[in-house]
Amino acid sequence: MHMKRNPTLRTLLILGIIFLITYALADGIRYGSGWGIAMALMSFGALLFSIQLAAKLKKLKEEEEEA
Repeated sequence: MHMKRNPTLRTLLILGIIFLITYALADGIRYGSGWGIAMALMSFGALLFSIQLAAKLKKLKEEEEEA
């Protein structure tokens, strides 16, 4: 509920998640773990996909409210 009203909180949450994914990617590279690198990249892809879906949902909701 707070995420809808406070875009700063949403931005901070996304940046925090990106930081954690970047840390996981760096660890995967440091230890030479192919699975670690792959999982970090898949997590980043899932984050981008969820942001895209949230934007589409917001757009659809706004279109419904206009109609």
